Amino acid sequence: MRRLRFSLSFLILSSLTFLLVLTWFLLSLISFKTAESDLLRQKSDKARILLASFTALVPPSLDGIGSSAAGVLARQLAGEPEFTALAVVRGDGAPVFALGAGSPADERLAACLRDGAESVWLPAGEGVLIRYAPIIREGATVGAARLVLSLAGERQMLAHSRHLFLAYFALDFLLLLAVGSLLLSRFIIIPMRKLLAATERIGAGDYHHKAAVPGSREIAELADSFNQMVDALRVKDEEAVRHVTSLERANRELKEAREETLRSEKMASVGMLAAGTAHEIGTPLAAIMGYVSLLRDDESLDPERADYLRRIQHETERIDRIVHDLLDYARPVPLAAEEVDVVALVAETVEMVSRQGALKRVQVHIGAGEGSAVAVTDPHQLQQVLINLLINARDAMPDGGRLDVAVSTGAFMPPAGLPDSGRWSVMAGRRKDDFGGVFRTPFAGDGSEVPCIRIAVTDTGSGIAPEHLERIFDPFFTTKEPGRGTGLGLSISARIVDSLGGRMTVESAVGEGSRFEIWLPVSK
Repeated sequence: MRRLRFSLSFLILSSLTFLLVLTWFLLSLISFKTAESDLLRQKSDKARILLASFTALVPPSLDGIGSSAAGVLARQLAGEPEFTALAVVRGDGAPVFALGAGSPADERLAACLRDGAESVWLPAGEGVLIRYAPIIREGATVGAARLVLSLAGERQMLAHSRHLFLAYFALDFLLLLAVGSLLLSRFIIIPMRKLLAATERIGAGDYHHKAAVPGSREIAELADSFNQMVDALRVKDEEAVRHVTSLERANRELKEAREETLRSEKMASVGMLAAGTAHEIGTPLAAIMGYVSLLRDDESLDPERADYLRRIQHETERIDRIVHDLLDYARPVPLAAEEVDVVALVAETVEMVSRQGALKRVQVHIGAGEGSAVAVTDPHQLQQVLINLLINARDAMPDGGRLDVAVSTGAFMPPAGLPDSGRWSVMAGRRKDDFGGVFRTPFAGDGSEVPCIRIAVTDTGSGIAPEHLERIFDPFFTTKEPGRGTGLGLSISARIVDSLGGRMTVESAVGEGSRFEIWLPVSK
């Protein structure tokens, strides 16, 4: 069923009617209340003047009022249509004069005697105004007078004004509706119907039709916007074909991206092949290193040839390290877990590296916390990680510095369980989002606290830039000079710690140093 909808003319005229009625009601209410208040104030002033004239003529003794000038004035007032009653009482409340209906005494008259002040009262529903005034002689209140006037004349005047106001309103209302309907039809309804006709043509597909609509500025702006919309629709219609072509091109690019992914997978296979090739290189390389060692043992060599052999041996050793790094990264060594005293292993590793002269210009300090630090791990692979961290710390301090190696126990809970780093930049693990499942560590992302042994290696070197921090565990990423590093050390170390069931984290500040931490679960 079609929904009932009113026309725009009806809605505007009905809204206008409602506003006119509401305006008339508010204006009439304000006008009548103001007029009523003014009439009552005038009536009160009139009653005050009449009562003051009467009390001024009352004899001081309040005797013989009827025959005095006050009585004459009272009888004249009684002849007026608005007069209702007049009463006078003594200071003790005894009535001495009364004219018209009503009781000579009441509570307000007694209050006037007591307070000595004038007052006015409008009894609800009685249609009268009562004025009270004390009679004062020689500074003393000797009596009081009450004048009652009818409000029938004022009410009649208000009713006449109301009828007149209603007649004017009805005439203005009809004129306003007629003129408003004419102007509304000319300046709004007719232009809107033209716009509606133009809309129907546009809906039929005629995008070249323009709406020429007379009317007010707003209607003209609406017509201009309508014409601009038509132009935009025409442009969009023309662009549809181009979008189809663009989608086809995007599909081709998606296909190319899929092929690029396949090529990347093939490159991964090539990497595995490279690891195999590195393994094959190891055999002839070992032979070359052996022959060089034999030649260097010949004491008859001149210094120049001996220097050449030394250089050959140095470069072959570097090739050997690269080959071993590739092999370690492509095929991790199987674990040989046993109970290890971590403090003793750290001390042994530092002593071994120091004996080789790698820490000549570095002040090394080893610290251990209270309690046992025993972990079930592979001591050889853990020592390999420690050696790598010590060598990296040495390389970060070419002019010397301080190296702290601390062993302690604590609870690790990623990532909130990381130590408070203060001004240091913190990176947990090998990836910024590695807790999403990159590592196999059992407690890598379950959110629970795990008792751990913490090995912290802290140096006072140059630190790591924030843009490099999250990439230091990536394979083949290095900030060292060419020939001094392959970028596999930290990557292999992180994989070893992960295979040991632990975690590796790093904190660093540029110009202040770095701290690498190894977290290993304690032995049960």
